[in-house]
Amino acid sequence: MEIAQILIVEDDRSFSDLLQFQLSTLGFQIGDSLSVQSIQEAKEASEDFSPDLILLDLNILDSHGIKTYDSINSIYSDCSVIVLSGMDDQDIASEVVSKGAQDYLLKSEVGPELLKKTIRYGILRKTLSLKLKQSEKKYRDVFNNSPIPMFKLEGEELKIVMANQASLLLYEIQEEEIIGESFYSFNYKDSFRFTNIEKNTFFRKEFSQKKKSGEEIVVDLHLNKLEQKKLSFIAHIDDKTEEVLFEKNKFDIISQAEESEKKKIARELHDGIGQNMVLLNLLFQNMNVPEKEKENHSEVAKIIQNCIKEIKEIAYNLLPPELERGFLNAVNRFANRINATGRLEFFIEIEKDVVEEDISHVDKFNLYRIVQEVINNAIKHSRAAHIYFRLRKQKNQIKIEIEDDGVGFEEGKIKEGLGIQNVKHRMKIAKINGEFSSIVDQGTKITMFFDLDK
Repeated sequence: MEIAQILIVEDDRSFSDLLQFQLSTLGFQIGDSLSVQSIQEAKEASEDFSPDLILLDLNILDSHGIKTYDSINSIYSDCSVIVLSGMDDQDIASEVVSKGAQDYLLKSEVGPELLKKTIRYGILRKTLSLKLKQSEKKYRDVFNNSPIPMFKLEGEELKIVMANQASLLLYEIQEEEIIGESFYSFNYKDSFRFTNIEKNTFFRKEFSQKKKSGEEIVVDLHLNKLEQKKLSFIAHIDDKTEEVLFEKNKFDIISQAEESEKKKIARELHDGIGQNMVLLNLLFQNMNVPEKEKENHSEVAKIIQNCIKEIKEIAYNLLPPELERGFLNAVNRFANRINATGRLEFFIEIEKDVVEEDISHVDKFNLYRIVQEVINNAIKHSRAAHIYFRLRKQKNQIKIEIEDDGVGFEEGKIKEGLGIQNVKHRMKIAKINGEFSSIVDQGTKITMFFDLDK
C-alpha cells in the first residue's frame, strides 16, 4: 500500500480514535497522521503537515455545515476531502460533494473495507483532478503565450470567452471589452455568418474587420470545433492586411501598365493604321478600273471600309473618349451605340438624384470596363432580347444592376470564362463589391455596390 498522510477533522474523540484504529488495520503504511477538532487547529497544523486526504466532519467545535468544507478547502486546496456525514446532514454532505469534495460516508456505515475503498478512490480522483488542472494550465499557457492571435468562441454567434494577448494587440482592445462580444461584431461591411456550424469541425473565411481605433484590417479566420458539451471553437486569426495591400498595389501597377499599353495601342490604331486605311480608301475609290473589274473593285472597297470600321471599334473600346466627360455620359453613349446595332434593346434607368459627383471617388475607368465586359458577354452568349442597366442610391451606397433576359446558366455547373474572370479582377482592383446570379432560361444579373463619396 502506498504511504498516505491523512488528516482527521473530527471533534468526537471516540469516533476519531475508531477511524485511526480502522486505518491501522487496513494495511496502509501511514507515514504520518493527525487528528484535529476544529478549523483553527487544522489551520495551525497546515504549517507542518501536508495531508494527501482529509476525513472531514461538517459539524465540529468552531464550524458547521457547508462553511466547514469551504474553510478546510481554503486551507488545503489541493487535498482530497471525504465528508463524514450524520444521518441528519446527508443533504448538506451531497451538496458539499457537488462543490468539490471527493465523496462522503455516513458515520453509521463506516467500516474498514468501505473506508479502504473510499480512501483509495478519493486519492485517485484527486490525483486525476490535479493532472487535469495541470493539463488545463499548460493549455492556457500555450493559448495565452501564442504569438498567433487566438480566441475561444462559443455558440452559433461565436461569442468570445477567451482571448490571448496576441489577439488583444491585433484588435487594440482590452480583454474586458472583448469578452462576451461576438467575433462578427468586428466585421466591416460584411454580414456573412457561418451556417450549420454544429455539423462540421473546421471552417475558414476571410473577413474585412475594424480595430477599436477604426483601422481596417483583413483577417483569415481558421475555426476548429472543440470536443465539449457546449458548442465551442478555437479560432486562429491570420492578419492578412499587409498581404492584401501588397496584392492590391501589385494589381494597381499591373492595371496601370495594362491601361497605359491599351491607350498606346488605341492611339497607334487611330492615328497610324486607321489614318492610313482612310487614305488608302480614298486612293482606292479614285482608281479607274476596267468595267470587268468593277465588281471586284467594289468588294475590295467594302473590305477596306469594314477594316476601317473595325479599327475604330477596337480603338474606341481600348480608349473610350466619352469617359472623359463622366461615367454616366459614357454609359448613355455606350447604350446608344448598342441600340444602333439593332441586335437587342439596351435600357438605362438612372435615379434622378444620382449625379456624377456621387461616383467621383470610384475608379471609373475600371467600372466602365466592367459594364463593357458584362454587356459584351451578354451580346455574345446570352441570346438576350433586352438588357437593363439600373443605377440608384440605396442608403449610403450606390447600387448598379445589369440584367438580361437571355438563356442564363446553372450556377456552379459552368466554368468561369475569361470575361467573368476579367470582371472579378477589375472589381477587386476598383474595390467594388458584387455578385452574379443566373437562372436557366430566365437570364443573368450582376449586382455591384460601393459607398457614396463622403
